[in-house]
Amino acid sequence: MPFIERTASGTRLFKESDINALKIIECLKSTGMPIKEIKKFIDWCSEGDSTLQQRYDMFMERKVNVKAQMEELKKTLELIEHKCSYYEIALEAGTEEIHKNKKIKI
Repeated sequence: MPFIERTASGTRLFKESDINALKIIECLKSTGMPIKEIKKFIDWCSEGDSTLQQRYDMFMERKVNVKAQMEELKKTLELIEHKCSYYEIALEAGTEEIHKNKKIKI
């Protein structure tokens, strides 16, 4: 993390802008962005305004990826909710036999 200053003894000195940069890095990481790509972003930031378009494009791509991830997670949650309901009903009945004649809609 080249932008974080250090004391003579090597202790990091974090400014508010450093914390904000770390939050962005954490955000990008949570989207599944590879470390290599995050480093490229950090390099672009160091290069200044000449890389504004690349940084904008990168965030637009991340936005599309995150929306797709959210849709997949929504489908996953729906299936999990269905199975919770399935087992709740089976527990109340004391058996899964209660579901034998029902069609499962997934």
